[in-house]
Amino acid sequence: MQSVKYEKEGEIAFVTLNRPEKLNAIDLKTTEELIKIWIDFKDDDQLWVAVLNGEGKSFCAGADVGKMDLGGTWNIKKSLIFGDKKMGPSNYRVWKPIIAAVHGHVLGAGFYLALECDLIIAAENSEFGLPEPRVGIPTLFTPYLHNYLPPCFAMELLLTGDRINAKRAYEMGLVNRVVSRDLLLDSARSMAEKICQNGPLSLRAIKEVFQRSREMDSTSRFALLEQIFTPVENSEDAAEGKKAFQEKRRPQWKCR
Repeated sequence: MQSVKYEKEGEIAFVTLNRPEKLNAIDLKTTEELIKIWIDFKDDDQLWVAVLNGEGKSFCAGADVGKMDLGGTWNIKKSLIFGDKKMGPSNYRVWKPIIAAVHGHVLGAGFYLALECDLIIAAENSEFGLPEPRVGIPTLFTPYLHNYLPPCFAMELLLTGDRINAKRAYEMGLVNRVVSRDLLLDSARSMAEKICQNGPLSLRAIKEVFQRSREMDSTSRFALLEQIFTPVENSEDAAEGKKAFQEKRRPQWKCR
């Protein structure tokens, strides 16, 4: 059985963690399948947006502790975040938008995987948390949590190991929307369809600049803008978008 299901519907890819009996805990096989999917999604010009979700009762309960190598000396290069095989799409220069549709457990590595996406829609029954310190393990995602939360919120999650519900996650700014469980996938699909109305080349350029410019100074940011935005401004899609606006019709994007 596939650990991750990968389905293509028009311009939208649906990526579904598929180990419901393990609450979609991530093991090596899952990571390897995710890597292949992120690369295929990136390279397929017919796909513009992805929706990441989980089968069964939970989105992802974290790393599969039962599959971890507890013998020998651990080092950071064995991890799902920093190891030779990294599960997050950012490691593969995936500049297309990705929506996480989460429910149930969103813990540890699952929390990290959700935050690797650009938008998060959470079901009301979602529980977010970083429980690693409760078993004496430091949270590998620690240095990146600055990108998503004010220090006091980040340290609350990191130091207590407590779980927070979807409402609290929304208040913290971790998720975009909270919906009922039965509307979760429909809400993600609706958001994906709305995104697909926009020029795909412009969206990829925006995401790339947003992600890569985080640690840059103003001079470097301007240089990056010029490098990434100029070809898009001069593309066929940009010309089509302006023409469609003048003619009061929907643009016909060609990704060129």
